[in-house]
Amino acid sequence: MDVQGYTLPDDLYYTKDHAWVRVEGPRIRVGITDVMQGLAGAISFIRVPRAGRSFADGKTLASLQSGKWAGRIATPMAGTVLEANTQLTTNPSLLNSSPYGEGWIAVMEPADLAAGLQALLSGGSVEPWILKELEEHAG
Repeated sequence: MDVQGYTLPDDLYYTKDHAWVRVEGPRIRVGITDVMQGLAGAISFIRVPRAGRSFADGKTLASLQSGKWAGRIATPMAGTVLEANTQLTTNPSLLNSSPYGEGWIAVMEPADLAAGLQALLSGGSVEPWILKELEEHAG
């Protein structure tokens, strides 16, 4: 779906801190939304997680900075990082140019995929949430 010029693929799940989750069999791939990269501007730095590290739900998965913003991406669900996109450390602009493709952050093995997905936004709940977010950031 497109919302005010931002793309939010219908096959993804979303967190309220603007991460996306793509289910890939028993694993998930995590990145940041087009909305986040657009609001942040040119992303100049990201600290990606280490492969093999386990995270509790809501803990900081990655930290990032742009010229006008610094923040974190929380782990969308408890699990272990299987792979981190280390390309981002030398080329953080991939988060801006390809947020749903080459700009992914990590592949994780969730502790409980079904329960984790229930806590995320999907389908009809995405557009009203994103419209509210854009309205809040417009002021």
